Amino acid sequence: MQTINFDIGQLLKKIRAGHFLIPQFQRDFTWKEGQTKLLIDSIARNYPVGSLLILGRNEEVPLKSRKLDATYPPKNGQIDDSVSFDEPSSESYYVLDGQQRLTSIARVFLDAHPIRNYYFDLKKMHEVFNDENPSWIVSRARGKKNPDRKDNNRLIRTDVALDQAKCDVYISEYIEDSGDFPEFESDKTLARQAAARLKGVFETIRKFSIPFVALDNDAPLESVCRVFETINSTGTRLTTFDLAVARYYPTPDLKELYDNSKDSYPILVEYEIDGERILQILSLYSLRNLANKFPEATRSVLLTLRPDFITERWTDAAFHLSAACEWVKQLGATAKTQPPHGTLVSIAATLMCFPGNLSKPAFSGTLRKWYFCSTLAANPSPANNYKIGDDFRRFCNFLERNETIQYPRVHFTTDDIIDIKHISDSRYKAIQALMRTTVKEDLITGNALSGNLEDHHIFPYSLNKSGLSKNKLNSIANKIIVSEETNRTIGNNNPDKYLIELVENHRREGNLADLERRLKACLIPYSSTHDYFEISMRKDSFEKFLENRSQLIVERIKEIVGDAWKAPLDSEDVNLEDDEFVTS
Repeated sequence: MQTINFDIGQLLKKIRAGHFLIPQFQRDFTWKEGQTKLLIDSIARNYPVGSLLILGRNEEVPLKSRKLDATYPPKNGQIDDSVSFDEPSSESYYVLDGQQRLTSIARVFLDAHPIRNYYFDLKKMHEVFNDENPSWIVSRARGKKNPDRKDNNRLIRTDVALDQAKCDVYISEYIEDSGDFPEFESDKTLARQAAARLKGVFETIRKFSIPFVALDNDAPLESVCRVFETINSTGTRLTTFDLAVARYYPTPDLKELYDNSKDSYPILVEYEIDGERILQILSLYSLRNLANKFPEATRSVLLTLRPDFITERWTDAAFHLSAACEWVKQLGATAKTQPPHGTLVSIAATLMCFPGNLSKPAFSGTLRKWYFCSTLAANPSPANNYKIGDDFRRFCNFLERNETIQYPRVHFTTDDIIDIKHISDSRYKAIQALMRTTVKEDLITGNALSGNLEDHHIFPYSLNKSGLSKNKLNSIANKIIVSEETNRTIGNNNPDKYLIELVENHRREGNLADLERRLKACLIPYSSTHDYFEISMRKDSFEKFLENRSQLIVERIKEIVGDAWKAPLDSEDVNLEDDEFVTS
């Protein structure tokens, strides 16, 4: 890696020669005119505008690309198209970061905007430049004739400003002869000083240097992928899938394939699944039959798949990924509480290898138990490439060789449950999903749960103002899933109000049994038929309620994970892997 500095003149020669290429994954030029003007104004003030990141063309990283979105009009004697690179060689470069800035510079200083010309307004420059005001940079619709100067020589076309001799003459002529500065008529010294200040601004532009960070031409593929994945100057993280789009374009056009998959399987959009996941499924599928090859979908594997294989199998992979998403949705997962996408990849790749097995109890039951054990584990393994490949291998061995699947160990105390309070906690997501498998109806209305669902604090969070613990009020043990409408209806009411009213209404209507069933499904630890129900829902009973409900959640988890429920490790076992303590 090295840093190269180009002044504006050098940079424009290289742009005009077509040496800067935009990888196909990059978005189109999107800057508004105001952003372009601010950039040029910063250059004129010698403010830093940030470095640009480039990569020399590399046969190991063949990216489909395009030239800058700029239209260069022919101008005699201005740009020599034969100019080649001085540093580091005469190769072209992919622009990994900086397309918007580079295109803006080309459009302004090469007069290369497709429908407009940019001009420097000398009168406004004289009046407002010292006020940090960029209004001295103006644009006009491009016409048949686009002269160097307009408006009584007040406007100088921006590309002309880089020709020092011509620019200096134009500035002097305008200052001295335009009549726009009556204050200078009696004092030529003031006129010369004003002209000198303007000439100094243009000299700053001509000398402005822009740094380029150039990755080595022979940078390994993994390094390039890493760079692509961590660029974040525009607020949009570039992913391996972006790189793959450029790598394979136009055959196959991964973006088009991915967009078609999202149209066919809306759950991919709901779960915000990136196209890279489909490539991972294809990679695992392709690696499965390779002798002595561990199925790990690394970035390099994703970028070396055969194009015809991607085209042939893409739809199949997308279908099975959507099937995996639908399956975990049936297990209570939502877009907010879904498992790591890597988990879905390993399941989908298995289904692609063994179609139809998800409907067979032997596999679906085993997979269901593994899924909850994996998501409920105290220290779940990260869904990295190795973990994804290892899970895929185990599933395939179970189906093909009847090998036992080992389950991660699961164990909770009631205090553990009470301490779980953040939606970002994988255990929170898993417990909420688990509760959704039993909660089918809205507790208050009795209607089937569908549409927008929300977490509701059984004891409202506002009770923290009366002394209850904020952390405990936010505990998963104090949450139920209700419809958006119900959540708004209950609001900040205490349970000894809204639940008691609910009990009385059902008692009057003679359908208390229906309410009892819903309370049980929601793991409410008390029966509405007992006299102590109202007392148990009061604020001063909150701690006891939380403990009792946590115990019900623990029992529900034990029911699901079965013999994977394991007490904490003995001291002599603490250094062993979880897998050594799990059973089928």
